Parts: sequence; structure tokens; C-alpha cells
Amino acid sequence: MSRPADTASGAREGFTLVELLLGIALASIFAAALYGFFFAGLDSARSHQTQAIAQSSARTAIDRVVRDARQAISPDDGLTPPVLGLTATSLELFADPARATGATTPRPQKVRYRVTGSQLVRERATPVGATPPFAYGAYGAREVLVEGVANGAVPVFRAVTAEGVPMPASVSGPQARDIAQISVRLRVAQRTGNAATTLELHTDVALRNAIRI
Repeated sequence: MSRPADTASGAREGFTLVELLLGIALASIFAAALYGFFFAGLDSARSHQTQAIAQSSARTAIDRVVRDARQAISPDDGLTPPVLGLTATSLELFADPARATGATTPRPQKVRYRVTGSQLVRERATPVGATPPFAYGAYGAREVLVEGVANGAVPVFRAVTAEGVPMPASVSGPQARDIAQISVRLRVAQRTGNAATTLELHTDVALRNAIRI
């Protein structure tokens, strides 16, 4: 049987089986560490991205509600209140954000915000006719403002009177005339690392346009 030739230094050429197995084990450990580092960075990037999307969409949704509520106005010179109805998960009002300053005859759209599943949706119906009383058809132009709504038992919409008295969870009909301020509280699901968390935004908006009677 032949033996490996010795080098000039007396060491044998090649590696033993033990040395090969040890090298493979060390390489595997190193590769596993790189794998974990890479995917930890990837998860972190995805987490930051979902947080940014949740925060941006939630703020945009809040801004839309605030704009419409501030511009809420009676469509028929006070016969109908600016806010048609409000519940914990829905808000229905007349809004005319394009109304020119000093215009005496508003022509507002009928706007509805509502939570369906885990989405906050905005819908609108355009007025029919040149002068009040306007007719309004079915809601259309459905727009999803934010995904992952996670309010649970926490109301998205609440209302208070001009005296600051909280109103019932559901307001409609003649009682809607007493709404002076609307509170909007929006909770949106997001991820922080590997944990599921919730982003919460809250604002109060006063109805700027008084009912003319």
C-alpha cells in the first residue's frame, strides 16, 4: 500500500476526514450566521415599510374626515342638518369642500365613511338638480382609505354637543342637529419586528358651518 508523500517540511499533503468534517461544520455555522443576519435585516426592512404604510394611510384617512367634517353644511338652508347620522363605525354628512367663499347656495355631496371588515371606506353621492332641495342617488365612488382597522370595541366616531356633552353612540334624525364636534379615533394594525402592534391616531374636529335657519 502506498503512503502519501511527505513535503519538504515533513507534513502530509491533503486533509484528514476529521479535518474535512470540522471545516464543513465551521462553514455551516458561518453560513447560518450570515443567513440569519440577512433575513433579520430583511424582516426589519419589511417591518419599517409596513409601519410607514400604516402611518401614512391612517393620517391621510384622518385628514379626509377632518376636511369633510369642517366643510359639512346643510344642503337646503338648514332644513336638513349637515350631519345625517353617526355611529361607532360610520359617519354620514353633506360636504362641499369646493364651495367658493361667499357662496350663498351650497351644492354639497353626500359623503359616507364606514368601517367594513378591516377597511375604512369613503363613499359619496353627487347632488341632482341646480337648486335645493337636491336629490341624491345611491352611494358610489367607493374609496378604501386605510386597511387593517383594528378598533375593536373602541368607537371610530363619537360626537359631542356645543356644550361639550357626549352624545349617544348612535345619532340620527333631529338629534343630529345637536352635533357640534366629532371625535375620530383610528387604530390600525401594523408590525414592529416580529410583533403585531397597533398604531392609534385621534383628533377632534368642530363643525365650522353653522346651520342656517
